[in-house]
Amino acid sequence: MNKRSALLLLLALLLPNAPALAADGNAKAETIDLTLWLAPPPAAGSPAALEDMRTVLAVQAARTPAEDEAAKADADRSVFRFTDALGPNLSPATLPRTAAFFTRVAQFDKASVKTAKSYWQRPRPSVISSEVHPLSVEKADDWSYPSGHATFGYTTAALLAHMLPEKRVALFGRAEVYAQHRVVMGVHYPSDVEAGRVAGTLIAAQLLDDPAWRADFNAARDELRKALSLPLQGTTAKGAAP
Repeated sequence: MNKRSALLLLLALLLPNAPALAADGNAKAETIDLTLWLAPPPAAGSPAALEDMRTVLAVQAARTPAEDEAAKADADRSVFRFTDALGPNLSPATLPRTAAFFTRVAQFDKASVKTAKSYWQRPRPSVISSEVHPLSVEKADDWSYPSGHATFGYTTAALLAHMLPEKRVALFGRAEVYAQHRVVMGVHYPSDVEAGRVAGTLIAAQLLDDPAWRADFNAARDELRKALSLPLQGTTAKGAAP
């Protein structure tokens, strides 16, 4: 049994509420219970929490207008934010199956993260300190831990890396920037982003192994590889060899 199979077996055993999927691949109400997998956020007032805040303030002090604009652009939860790592001239109009697949991924991610956010209810940095000046206004009941955007970034990178193993390094590099932009925005702590990295990896592994998602994954993969003039051979329903 390889490492990924062992992880997925453990998921099945420990997560009684693992995602139940409809025949068309759409997630039902049940989602991955991330509270069983993520460590709790740093306790309020703890050294780790204070360090989190120091980092947010340091990033805020150092951010440039160009970084501000890049971070704001990455607030868009879309696979097409990754085109700089994929290649030019990619859009929902030319890649409808890819767009539809990752829209569903975003919805599934968001539902899983919402449960975890509600469980921990960690206030956003600007709620804790008036010194934090965020670049966007978040909903009052949309908590900080884990970062939903970071989760989506890493879920997307992992799925794309299985579709396009040739671009694996660039994709995960782009996911890191995408996730760290939440700290630049002043709406998340570094520990929120790290939790999103773990959450995104878990979610991607679950979706890659679920037959109800496989046909749409394969269709998006083939569409994307064709658009990038990459051969269709050498990939499988679950992506490339590690």
